[in-house]
Formats: sequence, C-alpha cells, structure tokens
Amino acid sequence: MPATAPPLALAGEQLIEWGGAQRWLCSTLPAAQVRDAAARVGGHATLFRAADKSAGVFTPLKPPLDRIHRELKKAFDPHGIFNPGRMYPGL
Repeated sequence: MPATAPPLALAGEQLIEWGGAQRWLCSTLPAAQVRDAAARVGGHATLFRAADKSAGVFTPLKPPLDRIHRELKKAFDPHGIFNPGRMYPGL
C-alpha cells in the first residue's frame, strides 16, 4: 500500500516497515475484511500464513488483469505443468 496510507483500523498486531509501504498483520479477521481495508487505502493483502487458505493466498485479480495473467501463463506454460493452482485456482 502507499507509504502515506494511515494505519489500518483492524484487530490484531501490526508491524509497519519499508517506511509504511509494507505492513504485517497477525489477526483472526476474515481475509476478505483485511483485503477490503487494504484496497480502501490503495493497497492489497497477501495471506502469508494460515490454517485456512480457502480465501486464496493472493488478492483476486480484477477481470482485465486476470485475463492478462491467464494469457501469459498459457504462453509460457502451455501444458500447465509449472505449479498448477499455486497462485490462483485454475492456473
């Protein structure tokens, strides 16, 4: 997120580094709630460690970026053998 973004009002322990551009949150909040809060200030959230990864590790891509990502994956890995499903389901 932008380094100038204010601290996020989320439950849990927070660590701010890289001058505010990278933030770590240890919380039991749902991934969607954390991602919404990060998006509101111009950032995104990646799940670093959790027992439940059903929400996905990476923030879902918006449709245009998802299309570009899928086309690049198809161009560089036409047979889908490199880390299938590692970043996003179906890739």
